[in-house]
Amino acid sequence: MSFDDYRLVSSYNLKEYPCGIRAGNRLRLREQIRVKDHKDRETGKVYPAGEVWIVLPGAEDEPDIIWLRQPDGNRHTWDADDITETFELVDR
Repeated sequence: MSFDDYRLVSSYNLKEYPCGIRAGNRLRLREQIRVKDHKDRETGKVYPAGEVWIVLPGAEDEPDIIWLRQPDGNRHTWDADDITETFELVDR
C-alpha cells in the first residue's frame, strides 16, 4: 500500500501486537519528535521527550501497525519495526 492509499478500518480487535506490546500499555518518548508536514517541513509542533502515549487496540489484518493515543487525545499509528527505537515501555 502506498502512502496515498487509504483503507477504512472499522474493527479494532487486536489486543496484543506481535511485538509484545498490548492495548493499555503506556509508552514514553525517548527523544522529542518535531512534527513535519507532507513536504518534510517542520510544522512547529513538538512532542517532548518523556511524553507518555497510550497503546490502543489495533486492526487484526494489520498487526504491525500500532495504534496510539497521544496526550492531546489524537490517534496516531506507528510501525512496529521501530517503535522501541522511539518509545520505551512504562508499564505492562
